[in-house]
Amino acid sequence: MTDRPAINRWLRVSLRSLLVVLTLLAVGLGWFANYAHKRTTAFAKIEEAGGEIQMAPTKPTMLEQWFGSEIFGSVYRIDLRQGKERVDNALLEHLGNLTELQQLDLSYAHVDDAGVQHIAELPLTELWLQSTKITDASAATLSQMPTLVDLQLNSTDLSNQFLESLEPLPNLRELGMRGTKVTGKGMAFMPRHSKLERFDVYHTDVDDAGVARLTDCTALVRLGLSMTNVTDDVFAELAKMPQLTDVDLSGNRPVTTKAVKAFEAAHPQCDIEWYRD
Repeated sequence: MTDRPAINRWLRVSLRSLLVVLTLLAVGLGWFANYAHKRTTAFAKIEEAGGEIQMAPTKPTMLEQWFGSEIFGSVYRIDLRQGKERVDNALLEHLGNLTELQQLDLSYAHVDDAGVQHIAELPLTELWLQSTKITDASAATLSQMPTLVDLQLNSTDLSNQFLESLEPLPNLRELGMRGTKVTGKGMAFMPRHSKLERFDVYHTDVDDAGVARLTDCTALVRLGLSMTNVTDDVFAELAKMPQLTDVDLSGNRPVTTKAVKAFEAAHPQCDIEWYRD
């Protein structure tokens, strides 16, 4: 004799299980559709702006072969220098969806502090913001990017306040501050970046006293001081940094040939680039 109550219970359980599976499947498909839309839109916007996309040099996965690199490929580098007139904060919002991106060049782009916030969570190791509209306020955002190794901020309005507000970046090895508003006093904040190897303050008001504040940057090997306010007195400070291998002093009229030759003779491991403008 058929146990109808048991069959009914089984049917109810089976129907509930089926509904759960269908619901999970619908949620998964919805998530995937949204994910795919965000990525394909980001690729399209980059291409419209004239940007170049470089994928990671790895063997394509099966998912990448099935659905395309735009959805399942790994974006390694994006260069938007050629599309500078068409690169703005709205485009950076789309870039924020490429969560694997490691290198980004936004030189000359029409982006500002608000735009940089859109890329704050990317695992960037290299970031170029040269000649953009960022201000000292971006220090708070960049401080949230501990993966940065190379940060180029040349030709911006950044000042000593930016250097003071920038939290220690544990992996930072190269920093470009050419043509900014930093001065010798701002150099006091540089030793906090313990792995800094290359630092360029070309065409700024950094002086001998500022270089003295860099003597605690024990990892520093290359220093750009071209067209600054240094004099022959700078060599006494450079002598305190035996790890230096390259120093650019070109375009500094107060620096004399005699002082350059004397320093190079005493410190043959350090190459001094120098000429009078």
